[in-house]
Amino acid sequence: MRNSLEHLAYSLGLSERVVFAGHVSVEEIWATNHALVMPSRYEGLPLAMVEAMLCARPVVATDVAGHAEIVEDGVTGFLADAPTVVAVAAALERFWRRRDEAEEIGKAGARRIRKLVPPDPTRVFSDKLKRLVGSTRAIGLPV
Repeated sequence: MRNSLEHLAYSLGLSERVVFAGHVSVEEIWATNHALVMPSRYEGLPLAMVEAMLCARPVVATDVAGHAEIVEDGVTGFLADAPTVVAVAAALERFWRRRDEAEEIGKAGARRIRKLVPPDPTRVFSDKLKRLVGSTRAIGLPV
């Protein structure tokens, strides 16, 4: 879809401000970006938020779904009270006022997310499934 997206950027007058970089690593992305702003109305637990925090970047997000479970307002990032322009603007303003602390806020986020998310979540999930299947076999339940 690259051609279509490039055409859309051009037709919207954004081609000078949009970069289609192709595949790059998460570390490369966060080496040149200083914070994640996620003004979502609906969300689960976004991988982009986890990745930003793992790379020690502060997060500014709306307080929807599970965001407050990983972002500590004023400690690891900033939460907007609601998914509205006014609330997101207020959260961005609070971040801007503390921009000189961005590095420390990002590091606090990295420490927090490393406590919450295992280094290899796929293996943890797989091991749990294997134990579950093994326990059903042990009591004679069909698998």
